[in-house]
Amino acid sequence: MSDLRDVIDDLCSEAEELDRAVVDLDADGWAAPTAVPGWTVGHQIAHLAALYRLIGLAASDPVAFTALTSQPRFDLEARLRASLSGYLLEPPGALFPRWHTERHNTAAVLASLPPGRTVPWLGGPLDASALAGAAVTELFRHDQDIADALGLSRKRTDRVRHVIEFGLLPESARYRPTGWTPPGPGLRIFLTAPSGALWEYGPADSRQQVVGAAEDFCLLVTGHGHQATDVLASGPEARAWLAGAQAP
Repeated sequence: MSDLRDVIDDLCSEAEELDRAVVDLDADGWAAPTAVPGWTVGHQIAHLAALYRLIGLAASDPVAFTALTSQPRFDLEARLRASLSGYLLEPPGALFPRWHTERHNTAAVLASLPPGRTVPWLGGPLDASALAGAAVTELFRHDQDIADALGLSRKRTDRVRHVIEFGLLPESARYRPTGWTPPGPGLRIFLTAPSGALWEYGPADSRQQVVGAAEDFCLLVTGHGHQATDVLASGPEARAWLAGAQAP
C-alpha cells in the first residue's frame, strides 16, 4: 500500500467529492433508490457513516474493537445494517453532518497512528495504510451507487490507486462483502490510470494477463463488475478470474 499520509489525504479528497454530491439534496434526493435493493441514497450514506465509525474504533481503541468483534456470531454487515436505524431516524438535514463528523474523526484517528502500526480488523490485523485503503474502497463503492442513483457522472482521478492496491491484497478477500476474490499472484495486471499513466502489478513474465482502465478495475473490486466493460483478460487463469469478478 501507499504511504499512510498519502492514503488519508486522498481519502479526505474523495470524501469531499461525495459531500458535494449530497450536501444540497432535498428529501426526494435522499430518498432516491439505489441499485442495492431497498436502499436509498440515505441508506448508502448511513452505511458509510456506520462503517467509518467502526474503522475509527479499531484505530483508536483496539481493545474495545476486539471485544466487540470477538462476540459469538458477530457479523459485520448485520451489525452495520442494525446501525443504520440510528442514522436514518434523523431528518435528512442531520444525516449529512453525522456522516461528515464520522469521516473526519476516522481520518484524524488514522492520521495519528505511527508508521507501520497494525490495527485489528475482521479476520486479522491490517497495516494502518491498508485499513485506510479499505476506507477509500468503501467510499468508492457507495459513491458509485449514489452517483448512479442521482444520474451523476464521476470524473475519477489517480486517487483510485488506493482502491486497486487494497483490492490486490490477499487480506481484502476476508473483508469484502461483495464476494471479491483478489487476482492470484501469477496474474500480470496492466491498468491505465485516469491520468494516462500505466500501472503494472504482478510477475513481469506471466502470460496470464488482465488489461484495462483503472476505474473499471475499481468497479470490479467494489462489486460493480457488470459496469466494468473496459477490462480484458488473456490466458485461461486470467479469463476465469475475470469471469468470477464480473459475476453479479
